[in-house]
Amino acid sequence: MAFKFFKDKSKGPQEVTCPLCQNVQQESPLAVSSYCKRCKAYLSFRKGGEIIARAQATPDPFAHRPAQPKVEIDYKPREERAKTPSPPRKPAPEKPAEPQEEEEAESRETRPETAEPEAPAAPEPTQEVEVITSPDKTSLEAVEAEPVEEEPAPRFHSEVGEENSNGSLKKKLENERLAICFECGDSHIANSLANSTQCRKCGRLISLQDQHIKEAWSSRIQTRGSVYIHKKGIVIGASIQCHNLIVEGDFTGSAECTGDLTLRRHGKILGKVICDRLLVEKRAKVEFLNTVEMNECRIDGLVTGNLVCKGRLALEKKATLTGNVKVGALTVADGARHTGQIQMGQF
Repeated sequence: MAFKFFKDKSKGPQEVTCPLCQNVQQESPLAVSSYCKRCKAYLSFRKGGEIIARAQATPDPFAHRPAQPKVEIDYKPREERAKTPSPPRKPAPEKPAEPQEEEEAESRETRPETAEPEAPAAPEPTQEVEVITSPDKTSLEAVEAEPVEEEPAPRFHSEVGEENSNGSLKKKLENERLAICFECGDSHIANSLANSTQCRKCGRLISLQDQHIKEAWSSRIQTRGSVYIHKKGIVIGASIQCHNLIVEGDFTGSAECTGDLTLRRHGKILGKVICDRLLVEKRAKVEFLNTVEMNECRIDGLVTGNLVCKGRLALEKKATLTGNVKVGALTVADGARHTGQIQMGQF
């Protein structure tokens, strides 16, 4: 057993002699290896009481070489080197002047001294002046022109504008979209090419992607892009919050649109509908169970339900409206029909 040594107390330590330094020390009878306490040699115990010793440190391979003599170097700091004066240089011996050079030197001495020509002065910077002539005076008056301050270039595309008749700047909103937060209702202008944006007030992510529904759909949709319900698309009991909603399939949920709600097929809408403009095209038959709220409306099909239009309600030639209407203005074309009460101009 592994713990037999601890149970048998009769077996005590045994003496071991180091083969290198003859040091005697006590070791356990179960020990396989150890270290000498004097020379630090590695001791390995074999069967039969044989002990093999190995020195711990490797011998120095250069111990047999004699000691090399030390070379002393006379070192001087850099400051002392700079202070030591350099030996003076001997002047170069003068060469005898040639006869031609002597004649030129004499002619220079006898020639009268003339002033060297001065370099032309740099032209002074001229200021721009405006010359104004008057019929009474023949003289010209120079008036310094005032510096014209240039307008800084716009940093963003939304700052670019064009002057109208009054001289004011009219901002262009090209490729931009109004993003309204679903949580706090705060709105800001975002790029229409972006897939999403972030509310500047509460920090919520606002989706700007368009969605196409071509099959059965039952979950809520929240986006500031457009939603297309194709002919084979079916939306039952789901709420849609978007910019533009175009319905060509079956839609029975609720809708909240910041843009246009276009209906092109027969159907019954059970939920609440709020939009900016309602468009019911030809041959479309729609029934609303709840009151529809909008700013503008144009009907060219058959509509059944109560409508609240804050702006203009237009009934086209083949329009048929059944229900109570509360409008700001009403336009009825020849051939249009309406059954119900009409209340105008009270909101």
